Parts: sequence; C-alpha cells; structure tokens
Amino acid sequence: MIKYPTFVVLLFCYVLANAQTEELATKAVSVSYFGETLTHPGLALGVEHYPLQSPKHQLVWSVSVGGYLHPRNNTSFFARLQVGQRLLLGGKFMLENFVGIGYLRQRPQGGAVYRILPNGAVVENKRSGSGKIMPSVALGIGYNGIKIHGKSIKVFARPEIFWKAPFNGYYLTHFAMNTGFIVPL
Repeated sequence: MIKYPTFVVLLFCYVLANAQTEELATKAVSVSYFGETLTHPGLALGVEHYPLQSPKHQLVWSVSVGGYLHPRNNTSFFARLQVGQRLLLGGKFMLENFVGIGYLRQRPQGGAVYRILPNGAVVENKRSGSGKIMPSVALGIGYNGIKIHGKSIKVFARPEIFWKAPFNGYYLTHFAMNTGFIVPL
C-alpha cells in the first residue's frame, strides 16, 4: 500500500510531467447556490487558486464566503478555506473532491434570546448568535464545455457534508448542495 507522502510526491511528478506549455488560468471566481436541503436556500461566493495543474488535473485552493437561511430557526453566515483536486475527464467532464475548515456564525430568528448569568438571573442577550467551527467534505461532478468570450466556464454540482461544532457538546452533521459556475480570471 502506498503511503500518503509517497502518493503526494507521485501526484506532483505526474502533474509536472503532463503539464503543457500553454498558459492555463491560475485563478478563478465561483458563484453558487449553497443550500442545506432545498428548504434552506443560500448563496456562496469564492475565489479559487490552482498552484499545480495540467490539462487533466488541478490542485485547488479555495476561499469562500456565504450563508443560508433556515426559516423560523436561524440565519447562518460562513467563511471557509478548502483544498481539493479536480480531474478533467475527456476534456469536458470533471470529478472533484474537497475538504475544508471554516467559521460559521448563526443568528437566531423569531424573537428575543436570553442567557443565564452566573448568579442565576435571566437577562436578554442583545448580541445574540453563536460562532461555530465548520469542517466540511465534498464530492462533485461538473462540465467544462461552455465557452464565453474565449473563457472556459465550469458548471458544477457538489453534494457536501459539513459539521457545526460545538453544538450541545458534539458535532452536528448537515447535508448541503453546492451548485454553480466557475469563471477563470
């Protein structure tokens, strides 16, 4: 079985060996629907950087911000970093995978929020909301065959799992759909 560091070195050598001299975009922007199921709609905006790439493979570093609405419960906003890879199949189709870590800020909906002071008194919390850690994993598919003004636009769909922590002492699992497009800069 190949150890992880050996695999990374082999992957790096493969990408360098298959690189072409043509100029490939090293940065892109993404706009996507980020919904925790269809009933909790949201939006995400991101910037991608490709430190290693060939015509068939991209190593992707991504920074994104976004949010979603959980009606009658909370409004959530996030900022996160992701790293992943994208395999281009036959020049048009793509497979991708990502892992990430982020910060999620939740603000409750539906009235006042209260907290209990150390002396037992109950007071209204004017700065309601809570911060959470947001680890995530995603697998995606996409299409890279759309050309607009000479730029290759990628369309993707990435089902993903993300966690909110701490949540009553454990990680709360959420399923989301992240689907949108990527435009090279």
